[in-house]
Amino acid sequence: MKFLRVLANSLIGGFYFCLLLALLVADLNINLVLRPFVLLKLAAFLMLSYGLLMTLAGLCVYYIYHFITGKIGRTGFISASFLMLGFSLLTLVFLIIFRENYVYFSSFFAAGLPTLLQIQMMALFLLATAGFVFHYRHHHRKPSRFYFMAFFVLFGIVMGLVFILRLSYPRLAKPAKLATIEAEAIEKKITIFALDGLSLDFILPLSSERKLPNFTWLMEGGSWGRLENFTPNEFSVLDHSFNTGKLPGKHRLISEVQYRIPGIRDKIEIVPRFILFRQLKRIGLLKVLPNDPPPPLKDLWKIFEDYGAPFVREGRPSAEPTPVPMNPKTEKLFLTFFKDLQFETSKIFSRVKQAFSRDSEAEEKAWQIKTETQPRLFSLFLDGLNTAETYFYKYSFPDSFGEIRQEEIQKYGPVIEKYYQFYDQIIGKHLAALKEDELLVVYSPHGIEPLPFWKRLVEWILGNASVSSYHEEAPDGVIFFYGKDIARGKNIEGLKLVDVLPSLLYSLGLPVGKDMDGIVRGSLFLPAFTEENPIFYITSYEDVNIRNIK
Repeated sequence: MKFLRVLANSLIGGFYFCLLLALLVADLNINLVLRPFVLLKLAAFLMLSYGLLMTLAGLCVYYIYHFITGKIGRTGFISASFLMLGFSLLTLVFLIIFRENYVYFSSFFAAGLPTLLQIQMMALFLLATAGFVFHYRHHHRKPSRFYFMAFFVLFGIVMGLVFILRLSYPRLAKPAKLATIEAEAIEKKITIFALDGLSLDFILPLSSERKLPNFTWLMEGGSWGRLENFTPNEFSVLDHSFNTGKLPGKHRLISEVQYRIPGIRDKIEIVPRFILFRQLKRIGLLKVLPNDPPPPLKDLWKIFEDYGAPFVREGRPSAEPTPVPMNPKTEKLFLTFFKDLQFETSKIFSRVKQAFSRDSEAEEKAWQIKTETQPRLFSLFLDGLNTAETYFYKYSFPDSFGEIRQEEIQKYGPVIEKYYQFYDQIIGKHLAALKEDELLVVYSPHGIEPLPFWKRLVEWILGNASVSSYHEEAPDGVIFFYGKDIARGKNIEGLKLVDVLPSLLYSLGLPVGKDMDGIVRGSLFLPAFTEENPIFYITSYEDVNIRNIK
């Protein structure tokens, strides 16, 4: 009977913890319009996993404590003392998870949301502290039911407050077209290469060894530097911030996928990190589907479309690229770089080969389109290097990964280097065809870093033992600017991802939105250019259309 009483209290504690996790899910999903009972439904769903785990933890802690102390506990089916202490402990555990997620998703929180979340955290911390103090005074000073009454009154106030704070989230405002501005035709051109995974950790040493002549040319003849980004480091999120000059808290495109939870119709785009939440899909409790994002804010492409300027955008990534055989031309190019591995059949190298094929054919197609159409804005995305680094990083930096066989290092060590040389050749091809009025931008929104040991262990458990690098913690990317108005041989420090669009608009003579999170980096340009071209501002591109004078 005693076990059942302890179990009942542990189950209540488990549900409370699930209610807190449901609050965290609601906090992270800034596009979610919170409706009544959604938190309760979500908490009930989480009870099937995290709730049962916390129930088991409560049972273990209770019996271990009484075994060590030798005390004989008297516990009712609903014990105020048990619940007060249990709620306080669970709240502290939750606050650790809350803080880690708050830091990781901080780019989502704009327009006062950080203040709301900090108030939530402080209120919950106050509740936990009060619980410990009241429990101590009841059991070690003067026993009194007053402490229980005070705690649960405070509990009701705090839980009501944190729910009200979540309801205070501002909804995404619908843009209003208030004005149209006519401007002269755009005379300049911009070519953008998004080469996913570029890192100065590779570029600088390979350039010093004269293995990347075209990257070296970009550094000596233009401006370049590390590109600061943010977490979460998903391509779609970073890409939209690049194209809008705004952080996710403003543009609201926050995830490539959505999570479907049984019994809940509301779309969940973000789930908490650091508690293996996504692994619920392995036991069938969570379904992951492609996301249908909210209507996007006006980005670089929409600005050009409204302006009437031709543009080409090629090579966007697909969720699951379909393997295709190499055509003879691509096969010949592949052997130019990877002749020593032409008979290699390992699974990880096959992925690199497929990535090379996609990159090569995408670049060739984009080159033909660019040559035929001569657009004012051209963009090409290639992600094969990121694939190569994901699986072969450890062979380039074996000292960070313990013992790796020397023959494997000799065999696979050059893979990433060869892929950089492939990209260097692409850049050289487009540099040779660069027009006098054309600005070339080569960038990656993120760098790459070695997978820490604990993460390697997790990947091994999940069946991805070959993965040796990642970019989840937002290592700096890299960016190069090259053109007649760009400063020569200049290393720009502190350049942020959201600074790129304002700087590009300025280079074209277009106005910059005051609502953008980025700024125009005037140090990128020659002094003569900045002196002759002041920065023009508008309130927002959401309120203004820029049209070409015809």
